[in-house]
Amino acid sequence: MENTMGNSDATFDKRLVELQSLFELSKTLNSSLNLKTILDTLLFTPMGRMMITQGAVLLKNNQEYQFTIAALKGLASKNIHTNVSIPQQIHAPVLLDEISHFDILAYLQGLGLKLLCPILSNNKAIGYILLGGKITRQDFTEDELEYLASFANLAAPSIENSKYIRELQNVNDELDRKVQHLKTIFEIGKELNTTFDQDKIASILVFAIMGEMMTQKIAVVECSKPEKPHFLISKGFNEREDITTHIFKKTYQILKKQQRALRLNEIENNSIVNQFQKVGVRVLVPMFRQDELAGCILIGERLNKAEYRADELEFLSTLGNAAMISLENARLFKETLEKQRLEEELSIARDIQRKLLPASPPLIDGYEFAGMNNSHSQVGGDYFDFIQINDHQWAVTIADVSGKGVPAALLMANIQASLHAMIHTEWTLGEKVARINNIIHANTNMDKFITFFVAIVDTQKHELTYVNAGHNPPMLFSGDKNAEKVKLLECGGLILGMLKNVPYEQETIALHRGDLVILFTDGVSEAMNENDEEFEEFRIEATIREHVHKSASEIMHYLEDAVKKFSGSTPQSDDITILTMRFKDSNA
Repeated sequence: MENTMGNSDATFDKRLVELQSLFELSKTLNSSLNLKTILDTLLFTPMGRMMITQGAVLLKNNQEYQFTIAALKGLASKNIHTNVSIPQQIHAPVLLDEISHFDILAYLQGLGLKLLCPILSNNKAIGYILLGGKITRQDFTEDELEYLASFANLAAPSIENSKYIRELQNVNDELDRKVQHLKTIFEIGKELNTTFDQDKIASILVFAIMGEMMTQKIAVVECSKPEKPHFLISKGFNEREDITTHIFKKTYQILKKQQRALRLNEIENNSIVNQFQKVGVRVLVPMFRQDELAGCILIGERLNKAEYRADELEFLSTLGNAAMISLENARLFKETLEKQRLEEELSIARDIQRKLLPASPPLIDGYEFAGMNNSHSQVGGDYFDFIQINDHQWAVTIADVSGKGVPAALLMANIQASLHAMIHTEWTLGEKVARINNIIHANTNMDKFITFFVAIVDTQKHELTYVNAGHNPPMLFSGDKNAEKVKLLECGGLILGMLKNVPYEQETIALHRGDLVILFTDGVSEAMNENDEEFEEFRIEATIREHVHKSASEIMHYLEDAVKKFSGSTPQSDDITILTMRFKDSNA
């Protein structure tokens, strides 16, 4: 009787000690939010109590039935972080020998582990305590297994709390990194926006990334045309030519599709990976201009050999796009300056060209002259002129140079100079035109030519001698009211500049009271309306006949207005030049 009571007291005392131990353990676990401290306690406490030299703690990861070795004692450190699959639901401490076979069982047993104790939360295992055999080689008792189960269950809330805290810390750390990245982007952005020099922008970007990512190899490449990538700056890469020749055509579509920074191991094309590895590239960062892939940053290995994190890749993508905006602004600024410079030069050219044209028509008794030129662009290829040869002879000319803009304007200046040099010579008008043709042919390519008409008006003889070198035939309206037909002044030859040593014929016409001559370029006859119809010669004739009794200047402006009205909203596509000449008085 006394012996039975003694055993009961001993058992009670043992239970009390275990409860006190569990209570103290609970306080210890709950006093710490550090997962390593909690896991060390989970191992040291039972290993010390049961005289065990080997142990490990597995914690659930994000994969189903997958656990990771999070802590170990008495085992090789190479096993830490090893993933372990335990497909069975185990709810109580159990010897590994008593568990039905699963793939990883032999691995655990090979480590010397004997006992598996689940760490349960809501009746689901969030981890396992694994223990080796006792030094005494004794078996685990029922009390010890019960103690381990209680011990593990007490640890479950602490483990979950510490995991939550760790996740929260990770989130906070990531948030801190992103805030820091945003600050960095903001600071770099301010610096990038202080200059419109593309080289300086690329340099700021490169040194910023080198400092943030701790790398010595980086290059910024303009690759809007993947077949012709252009290195804006390169630091540490010695194989620029290999990168240019072999890689960008293949990587352009990958970067355009992914629209984010890529580690080299994220690219599936082995050929690209091998070539980038050869030159030391580890990360590719696309640089977008709106939705267009316009550039790329190549980044090498870090000095500490660490992998580039996901948040760092995001930072690099954002920074790359911000830099591309600055590079694009610099390009547009450069283009604007270049455009302004060109416009200033064109304005000067326009002023010079205007001075090559007569400021006003000549005032000659018995005659009326008028002329106007409306260029399609700032400088044009149409030319007209009134040149006094002597007291009673004036040259009247009109020309149209092929093409538009500055080349046409230069050729126009050439013919103006040639005509002024030739018109005072003793040669016939046909010979003068032939020599002008040779000058133009010698100084222009085959694709450049000039339609040209020149006439000499003799105000004593009242005669008009002309040569037409392929120009729209001027129209002679007779002052005779009974004359119905318009005479076209077509005599001459080939347009200027096509062939060398071409002969030109000339024709002399007697002028009578009221005769009117209309000269124009194809900007008049070929003016288009909204229906793609041309103004054509018949409308020119109709307009002149309607106003034939008006002055030369009025007729010119009526014709100009008729062309504008016909064209409507259709933009002017060519230079418009009109000359009018009327013989008023045969006795003058």
